[in-house]
Amino acid sequence: MFRVFSCLTAEHDWRLVVLAGLVCFVASIVAASIFHRAIATRARRRWIWIAIAGAAIGYGIWATHFVAMLAYEPGVTTGYGLVLTAFSLAAAMLLTSVGFGVAVGAAGRWGAMAGGIIIGGGIASMHYLGMWALEVPGRVSWSVDLVFVSIILGMCLGYAALSVALTYQGYRGTLAAAVLLTLAIVSHHFTAMGAVQITPDPTLATDTLSLSPAFLALAIAGVALSVLGMSLIGVLADRRLASRTARFEEIISQLSVARQQLEDSQQELQGQTLRLDTAINHMVEGLCMFDAEKRLVVCNERYARLYQLPPELLRTGTSHTDIIRHRIAKGILKGDSSEGAAEQFISKLAALPFDAVSSRIDEFADGRLICVTRQPMAGGGWVATHLDVTEQRRSEAKITHMAQHDALTDLPNRVLLRERMEHAIAVTRNGGLDLAVLMLDLDRFKEVNDTLGHPAGDALLRAVAARLRECVTETALIARLGGDEFAVIDYVTNPAVEAAALAENIRKALCEPFDLGDHRVTVGTSIGIAIAPRDGNDSDVILKSADLALYSAKSGGRGAFRFFEPELDELMHARRNLERDMRAALAGRQFELHYQPFVNAATGKTCGFEALLRWHHPQRGMVLPGEFIPLAEETGLIVPLGEWVLRTACAEAATWPAHVRIAINLSPAQFRSKELVPVIVGALASSGLAPHRLELEVTETVIMHDSEAVFAVLAELRELGVRIALDDFGTGYSSLSFLQRFPFDKVKIDRSFVGELSSPRAEARHLARAVVRFAVSLGKTTTAEGVETKEQLDILREEGCGETQGYYFSRPMPASDVARMLRRGSAAAIRAA
Repeated sequence: MFRVFSCLTAEHDWRLVVLAGLVCFVASIVAASIFHRAIATRARRRWIWIAIAGAAIGYGIWATHFVAMLAYEPGVTTGYGLVLTAFSLAAAMLLTSVGFGVAVGAAGRWGAMAGGIIIGGGIASMHYLGMWALEVPGRVSWSVDLVFVSIILGMCLGYAALSVALTYQGYRGTLAAAVLLTLAIVSHHFTAMGAVQITPDPTLATDTLSLSPAFLALAIAGVALSVLGMSLIGVLADRRLASRTARFEEIISQLSVARQQLEDSQQELQGQTLRLDTAINHMVEGLCMFDAEKRLVVCNERYARLYQLPPELLRTGTSHTDIIRHRIAKGILKGDSSEGAAEQFISKLAALPFDAVSSRIDEFADGRLICVTRQPMAGGGWVATHLDVTEQRRSEAKITHMAQHDALTDLPNRVLLRERMEHAIAVTRNGGLDLAVLMLDLDRFKEVNDTLGHPAGDALLRAVAARLRECVTETALIARLGGDEFAVIDYVTNPAVEAAALAENIRKALCEPFDLGDHRVTVGTSIGIAIAPRDGNDSDVILKSADLALYSAKSGGRGAFRFFEPELDELMHARRNLERDMRAALAGRQFELHYQPFVNAATGKTCGFEALLRWHHPQRGMVLPGEFIPLAEETGLIVPLGEWVLRTACAEAATWPAHVRIAINLSPAQFRSKELVPVIVGALASSGLAPHRLELEVTETVIMHDSEAVFAVLAELRELGVRIALDDFGTGYSSLSFLQRFPFDKVKIDRSFVGELSSPRAEARHLARAVVRFAVSLGKTTTAEGVETKEQLDILREEGCGETQGYYFSRPMPASDVARMLRRGSAAAIRAA
C-alpha cells in the first residue's frame, strides 16, 4: 500500500487527479439515476435504460482513466495505441451494462453480488486494456499482488453500490450508490497504477499510430460531451415519455368516466338481478312465485331440483296445474300417480285460502317430508317455500323418543308410562276392560351390581327387558322406572286370573339363570299388582297402589307377587307415622339401652353385656326392636341411631369393672357410612373405655353386601384393639368362607340351634349339637344365645361352649340394674335376676 501512496503523491499531478475524480463522480451520478429509472420500468424499456446506464458509466470509467493517466508522470514520453484504447472503452460499456442487467434481472442479494462482480470486471478490463494501450520507450513491469487487490476492490465496491441502489431508490440512495461506484473506479485505478513500474529503455521505439496527449485530451473532452449529451437525451426522453404517459392516462381516465356513465344504469340493473338470483338460488328452501292467473313468475334452482322439473316447465308463464301433474305423474309424491290422483290433489290445493298464509306437509315417495308454506301477495298470486324437514322431524322424533324412553334398555320411562296409563284408564272408564298394573323389583340385583360391577348390572337389566318383552302381548307396555324397578301394564277382562297368570309368567321367566358372558347369575323378582279402576282412577293412585303391593311382596320374603289390598294402604300409613315418630324420638331422647349379660358357662361369672335398644313411645308405650329396627335400616335412621348407641354404651361400660366387656350390634347401613370408624374411635376416646373391652357383632348379611369393604373396615377396627364377633353363626351358607377370610375373636351360635338342643326330635338335637361342636372346634370364644333352660346349659357345658346368654340368666335390664348386679358380683345373684 506504500507503493500506491508514493505513486499517487510523487508521480501524479494533483489537479488532474481531482478532475478525474470529479468526472468519475458526475458519471456515477448519471448512471445511478438512469439505473433507478430502469428499475421503475418494465419489459423492453428497462433494457434500453440499462444500456444507457452502462454506456454512461462506461464512458465515465474510460474518461476517469485517461484523465488520471494525463496526471501520471512516469518520467518518459507516453503515447496510446488507438485500437486498444477503443477496445478499452467498448469493454467498459459492455460489461457495466451486463452487470446492471444481471443485478436487475436476478432476485435478492445474489443478483447484486453477481452484478457487482461483473461491473468490477468491467472496470478492470477497461483499466488494463488502457494500460496495454500505453506506449513508452521503456519496459513495463507489474506487481501481481496489487493487481489482484485492485480487481477485488472494484468488485466489492461495485457490489456495495448495486446493493444500495437496489435497496434505496430515493435521492439519498442515488447519492450513496454514486459515491460507492466512484470509490470502486478510483480505488481500482490508483491501486492498479501503484502496481505498474516503467523502466526507461531508449532502444524501444513507440508506434507511429499512437495517440498524442493533446489528441487524447480532445478525445476525452469529446467523450465528456458525449456522456453529458447522452444524459441529456436520456432526461429528455424520460420527460417526453412521462408526458406522453400522462396524456395517455388522462385520455384513458376520460374514456373510463364516459364509459362508466354510460354503463351505470345497466350495471346497477345487472347487479340487482345477480344479487337476487344468487340469493334465491342459494336458499335452503325451494322458492316459487305464481301470479293471479296461477302462472309461474320465477323459481329457484332448489325448487327445480326438488321436483325434477324439465326446462320447459321452468319457463315464465308455466301453469301451476302442469307442474302439479308433473309431480304426480313422475311419482315424486307418495301415493297414486294416476291422472285422477293429480286432479284430486289439484282440487285440494285449489281449496286453500288465497288471502291467508297456509302450510302443509307433503310426503315424497322416497320418504322425505317437505313443508310447503304459501304466502299470498297483494294483487293476487302467491309466493311459496318448499323446505325439506325430514331430518328436522327425525331429530324431533329422536329427541321425543329419548325423553320418553330409558337409554339403557330402550323401554318406555316413567313419563311415557304415565301418559299411556292416563289413556288406558280413560278406556277402562267406558266399561268392559280393566287395566292391570304390575310393579316389579329385581331380587339380589344389588349383589350382582356390587360384586360383578356396573357393566354386568347393565347387561342384566338389558336381559331382563328382553325377557319381559317375551312374556307380554302386543297390547302390553313395559317400562323401566329406574334402577332395578320395572312396570308392566295391560288390559284384562278377568283381573284375578289374567293378572295373576301374567305375574307368574314374569316371575318364572326372571327366576331362570341369566348368561352375562363370563358370568351366569340368578335373580328373582317381587311383583305388586294393582287393578284400575278398582284400585284407583288416575295414574298416580294406581302406581302408588301397585307400589304398596310390591312392598308387601318384598316384606313377605321376595320372589312372590301380591295384589293390592286396602289394608296395605293403612299399613303404609302406619309405617310413615312410625318413621315420623322415630325421628322425633331420636331428637327427644326417647330411646334407651338395656343390657343382657353373657356369662362364663363353667364359672357362672359375668363376662360382659350386650347392648339392646328399646323405645319408650309416649303414646304406644314400649316398641319392640323388631318393629322399628328394619324401618330404621330402610330409611337410614340407623346411622345416627347406631352412633347414639355406640357412644351411650361405651360411656356406660366405662363405669363397670375392667374385666366386663360391652357387645354392640352393627347394621349394614352403618358399614356403608364412611364415618363408622371415626365414630367408634370418638366413642372410645370420649368414654375412656379400653378398646379390648368393646365387642362389635356383625352378621353374615352385613358382610355379604360388600364383603371387601366390610373386611377392610373390620381389619381397621381390629388394629385398634376392638374385638369382632360373628353373630347368628350357622344360619347362612357363607359363614365358613367368612371365618377363613377374617380372624374373628368370637362366634355366637344362633338361638335357633340352642333351642333345638332340648328338642324332642332326635335329628334336630343331633344337628344342633353338631353346630355347637363345630363352633367350639374353631378355637375361638364361643357364645350360645337364647339359653332358657338348665338342660340347655348342661348340654352346652358338656360340648365345651365357653359363654352363654339368655333368659335363663337374665332378661335385658336397664343400666341402673346392671350396676346393682355387678356390685353383688356372684353367679347366684345373676341366677336370681
